[in-house]
Amino acid sequence: MLSTFTNYTLITKDLTASLARKAASPAVARETAYFQANIGAVKSIDDFLADRRLYTYAMKAFGLEEMTYAKAFMRKVLTEGTDTRTSFANRLADDRYVAFARAFDFAQGASATGSAGTITEAGRTAAGTAQLNGALDLSGTFDFSGTNAVSFQLSTGVDAATTKSATIVLSKATLASVVGDLAQVTADEIAAAINGQIAASGKGNLAGKVQAGIGVQKNLFFETTAFSDLGDDEAPGGTGLSADTLYEAGGTNRTLTVRNVAPESAKQTILDIGFGTDLPIDAKAKSVTEAYLRQTLESDAGNEDTGVRLALYFARMAAGATSGYAILGDSALSQVVKTVLGLPDGGSSSEALARQAALIEAKVDLGSFRDPQKLDAFIKRFTAIWDAQNNTASDPILALFGTA
Repeated sequence: MLSTFTNYTLITKDLTASLARKAASPAVARETAYFQANIGAVKSIDDFLADRRLYTYAMKAFGLEEMTYAKAFMRKVLTEGTDTRTSFANRLADDRYVAFARAFDFAQGASATGSAGTITEAGRTAAGTAQLNGALDLSGTFDFSGTNAVSFQLSTGVDAATTKSATIVLSKATLASVVGDLAQVTADEIAAAINGQIAASGKGNLAGKVQAGIGVQKNLFFETTAFSDLGDDEAPGGTGLSADTLYEAGGTNRTLTVRNVAPESAKQTILDIGFGTDLPIDAKAKSVTEAYLRQTLESDAGNEDTGVRLALYFARMAAGATSGYAILGDSALSQVVKTVLGLPDGGSSSEALARQAALIEAKVDLGSFRDPQKLDAFIKRFTAIWDAQNNTASDPILALFGTA
């Protein structure tokens, strides 16, 4: 058996390669493929909790594997979300629940459905269009001269079985030729640019079926419109591929949906133009699978050596600990620091915790954990001490040094 120090060094020497090997293992690859293929189809908390494989995968990705059985508890976390300070996740001491609730927010995106026409004593009432109104007043201007950008998918149901879509991107590259000043883009210019991209998507997508505009409250809105397709012959009448099709502007089959999508570049800063900036669940799948891989790497390493799991966890989480209480509030971080400092368990009373927190802050430069080299040095010091205390059988020479 290799020492904790050696195991940790081998894994982290090329962490990317270590994660790639873990991703390629049959069990991990199979579960990751299932998650990526199915998470986009989940539209509600009930759907999510009912799919055991998706739910189990997600819980492990956020380090909550031991709470997988507590579905009622997790339903409350998801249902109340994180929008208010009094929501269930925000009242819990463990930040993992907040991160989980934010990642699996199934209320993201905006959608609307048109209304069917009705017959009244006064005559027939026309079907209503599907309309979506942004939540922001867009008075003033927006700066697209740098990295600011907006990216979203706009979709409409044109009949009971057909949905048309287009991806709208507002950025320095897409606006340069259509606005007067990239540093001062107006709301009207934003609407005009969106309409231009709708038209450019072609009749096979959104052209003629949806329009954008600026309302009296200076908010961005979208509305379904009627569209006539004359078929391949571009002439009235005809059959087959040349048959005419009319998509009405209203009716219960006409829908509108706005879903934010990931920016074209990770360096871009997403702006809110009325429909938020949160990404839908499937757009965040990559970050969840990356977290799952890291958690799996740590847990599998811990099955062979608890010290390696503690070291890997500390490497991932220590930079976010800015106080002695933050260290003590995380049992794994606390165990690593106490091992390095040689601190015994000082009790759980408020006075005891205050003494331990003060001692940790006095003896450890917590800010140094944000320096990768200093963090690595601290962890390797931990692994050496852990070996001396627990793994002398793996390297008998360590027994000569005791726990000094």
